[in-house]
Amino acid sequence: MSNVFNSKRVIVMSAVVSLLLLVQIESFAGQDWEVITQLPTQRSGIATAVVDDRIYIIGGTLENVGDPDGVSTVEEYDPQTNTWRRVADMPTRRYYPKAAVVNDTIYVFGGWYEEKGVKTEYPVRLDAYDPATDTWTRKKDMPVPRVHPAVGAVDGKIYIIGGSTGWGWGDERRMDRVDIYDPATNTWEDGPKMPTQRDAYLGGVVNNRIYVIGGYGPPGGQVLSAIEEYDPINRQWQKKKDMLNVKFSFRTAVVKDDIYVIGGIDKSRQYLATVDMYNPQTETWRDIPAIPTPMYPQGAATVNGTIYVFGGMGAGGQFLPDVLAFDTGFRAVEANGKLLTRWGQLKKGDN
Repeated sequence: MSNVFNSKRVIVMSAVVSLLLLVQIESFAGQDWEVITQLPTQRSGIATAVVDDRIYIIGGTLENVGDPDGVSTVEEYDPQTNTWRRVADMPTRRYYPKAAVVNDTIYVFGGWYEEKGVKTEYPVRLDAYDPATDTWTRKKDMPVPRVHPAVGAVDGKIYIIGGSTGWGWGDERRMDRVDIYDPATNTWEDGPKMPTQRDAYLGGVVNNRIYVIGGYGPPGGQVLSAIEEYDPINRQWQKKKDMLNVKFSFRTAVVKDDIYVIGGIDKSRQYLATVDMYNPQTETWRDIPAIPTPMYPQGAATVNGTIYVFGGMGAGGQFLPDVLAFDTGFRAVEANGKLLTRWGQLKKGDN
């Protein structure tokens, strides 16, 4: 009788814990965006990456200098202490690079740089940064130059999707190709082409699937509303429902199973402060509190359920150096060593 009672008690207590976690996940803790600091180096066209709950701001171009485009500066932001630290410069100058993380190593791809406005270079070089040793290593070059691709890491491999071969608006530059990099073997392979040829877009990885959202495509660089899902396991593309609110020059962040589409510019060229939350599984959208100022954000990253936005461009070309934070309320709970272990110990002790 005692064992039956204890089993029922454990089930009820587990259900309560699950309910509390669900409430926490579905609530927005702060209900507003906060300005928490500013970029120590004012720059646009950056890449962001997260390792051990620290955010790395990579490359870009200096806003108070102008030409040349492209810097090698890397700075580390610690959300826990709200402090910055300059780390080792990237070997390659890059404006609008993209970055992905595999096994706590940051891989930086693509972008471009200018030499005093005279010539523009599109590096195919792949640079890898190890935050533990503060060192960079050169890896095997990309097959082709890439500007504004989508990048996602799934199951230890990095997927470089679409983009263009150079800066410009010509349809001939835009790509539908997919290149797959394996850090374990330092090799590249071809992936199945994306259904829509496009560049200057973003997306996110949810449940080991890569989502590509919006961007520019033919004819003539029109603003796209298309969303497409890539399944790396089955190597298949699937079209999803179009964007609810069509815009471009936004930034994205992923929290649990949702992709947050932050700021941007609409088809009438109005800067936006809206933030749309997209759930790929249900293909539904939800509005959350807007960012304080309409802008084209320069970078975004997520640490422990909080979304951070790094700088932005406002109407009239005004650069905004603020770093914003929004607490979604979600806190990741790992099974090993946390709740499940605690409930198991309680059950044994009550027999």
